[in-house]
Amino acid sequence: MARNNKLNRKAMTKPLLIVSESMRNADMYYATHFLASDPFIYLHVPHEEKDILIVSQMEYERARKESIVKEIRSSLGYGYELKMEELISKILQEEGITAIEVPSYFPLYIAEELRKKRIEVVPLEEVSITKEREVKNEQEVNSMRKAQRACENAMARALTVIKHATVNGNCLMENGELLTSEKIKAYIEHALIDSGCSSEGGEPIVACGTRSADPHFSGHGPLLVNEPIIIDIFPRLKLERYCADMSRTISKGEPKREIKEMYDAVMQAHNAALALVKEGVTCKEVHHRVCDIFEERGYETIRKGGKKGFLHSTGHGVGLNVHENPRVGDNEYVLRSGNVITIEPGLYDPEFGGVRLEDMVLVLKDGCENLTRFEKQLVIKPF
Repeated sequence: MARNNKLNRKAMTKPLLIVSESMRNADMYYATHFLASDPFIYLHVPHEEKDILIVSQMEYERARKESIVKEIRSSLGYGYELKMEELISKILQEEGITAIEVPSYFPLYIAEELRKKRIEVVPLEEVSITKEREVKNEQEVNSMRKAQRACENAMARALTVIKHATVNGNCLMENGELLTSEKIKAYIEHALIDSGCSSEGGEPIVACGTRSADPHFSGHGPLLVNEPIIIDIFPRLKLERYCADMSRTISKGEPKREIKEMYDAVMQAHNAALALVKEGVTCKEVHHRVCDIFEERGYETIRKGGKKGFLHSTGHGVGLNVHENPRVGDNEYVLRSGNVITIEPGLYDPEFGGVRLEDMVLVLKDGCENLTRFEKQLVIKPF
């Protein structure tokens, strides 16, 4: 994965030390491009412009072949079965390092043991790598386009099944059996696997009826006719590791008037937010525009402490994690060309259900490129 020097790490005054696995730690994977489920060590020495990767002997040859870090070392070279704090101490001593910066999730026990050896350990709320990841280069964006196509393929598969479902009473049926949230999620996950993806951060959301008013309710049980169904899919490419994110709200048959009105309001807020997104605009401006529209149409919002209505931020960054910086909410973050964010306003009412529409967009100098091509349509006819 080529990077384009988005931030100048020479400005760092102390070496950066990260101890972690990289299957779930996006910073570690971004810095090393080495995927491992067991913790290993990454050390960036700014005054020497040097990166060092220390892995077990078992992983040494693989790291040499796969990692973008040039200097790879085996922990065996420092001694057999050393504790992690002993290994780190030896490495720092060899490099002549007496002070380090570490991420906020750095193990407390190791930090205290290093301090006993008179090594200054400075925890950072956010390390430079996290900030670098906010702006994507062309290669990263292309990976996310690929993930989004997989996401849309899975969504299309889900909607095809729902479209061809029959109706028995108030339930949807497939081949004479109840069509459930679980079955649709299985179709989605199989489609993602076929596209080289997994569902990131848990199973997709297929929430029907009044429980769709719980924004992160995964959904279970029968799917119902004339009720809102929120489908939220967030895949990760298995090879490239980049994510996508998309939500649609549909109804098999005519939903209640209240749901139709919520859908119209969400669509208006969604389009207004997309029209605002460009380099130089703050996340706060985008979020407040969505709140303005909802409040003008009589809905409660999180901005005014509402207990229903619009209950979350307008969106979030996407990359190696499905949720990362920047958060498109009530904050002063200034959007930059290369940010990839979601725009996902939603309305939720426990009496009627929920509506959410989510696209993933690339921020540009004079606007944004919508990386999501999938249509938005509420009603799917029952027959």
